[in-house]
Amino acid sequence: MELLSSHHVFSSGDLEEGASFAGQVWERNRSIKTDRRRYGIRWNQFDMEKIGFSYIEHDCAVDLTAQGPLSDHFRLFFHEYGSINHTVDGKAFESHSRNPVMHAPDTDLRLGINPFGLLLMTVDGAGIRKAMRQRFRKLAPFREWVGLLPESPRLATLQSTARWMASEADRVGSPVATPGKPRLFAQRLLLSLIVECLSEASPSESELVQDLSLAQVRRAEDWINANLSEVIGVDEVSSATGVGVRSLQLSFNRIHGCSPQEFIINRRLDEARQQLLVATPEATVTSIATGLGFFELGRFAQRYRRRFAESPSATRGRSLGPRMTSET
Repeated sequence: MELLSSHHVFSSGDLEEGASFAGQVWERNRSIKTDRRRYGIRWNQFDMEKIGFSYIEHDCAVDLTAQGPLSDHFRLFFHEYGSINHTVDGKAFESHSRNPVMHAPDTDLRLGINPFGLLLMTVDGAGIRKAMRQRFRKLAPFREWVGLLPESPRLATLQSTARWMASEADRVGSPVATPGKPRLFAQRLLLSLIVECLSEASPSESELVQDLSLAQVRRAEDWINANLSEVIGVDEVSSATGVGVRSLQLSFNRIHGCSPQEFIINRRLDEARQQLLVATPEATVTSIATGLGFFELGRFAQRYRRRFAESPSATRGRSLGPRMTSET
């Protein structure tokens, strides 16, 4: 099924019109048709606060050259089918269904476009740079090394999560489809995955890793506990405590046997259980879960059962007594 079908914004069989519309992504672009297929482009678009999704289908081969993107954004290409040959600041690589590619801001590029269908994810550049600076002492310019992302479990998770979010944008009643805290939590997860994928690819020297004292870890824990319902991740913990991301990761693994992000998830599960145990009839499993950042309710239920050996609705049912044993 076509992604973002309820968010259609443009379609055309005219090359000049298509090139003009693409100018919102690549300014000063020049497009030349290079095969005999009939030109056609269809573009669906869904923009959130920090991340935008476009699903684009293109019917023929085109050579596109552009001088720098229009705005300060990173762009990721996740193909459903087809391929594109990228030449970015002189470096050549190909994107297809098994090869996601990223463009950094301020790059000159040439795209050898074949017929394709792809999900294009657009991410605010300032947020990416801030998170990367927390991980590296000296960061090489993005345009010198960003491109083909190395294959890894994190990249596979990023790709599947991005596709899931694009699908959710079309679902009536989805927390991703409307503004609110659950959608901010979902975007925060995607940003974290993007930064981790970039960190794996970066040639830069990482921060000086320190083994933190127990008191420093406890300060980080206290800050997490005070901000459980806020849109936080390891980057926010790092900023609030003045401790490097990798130092936090090392020390949390040593003391708790898990990463800071896993610690946050477990504390949110604990808080969800406390709220379910004292729930009023108006407080549903959904409202409690989404208020604590669990926007994928099926995954929340799995994690909850694994941690507490019962379902969220069973916990809530005990708090309500015989009046109600499952969510309404």
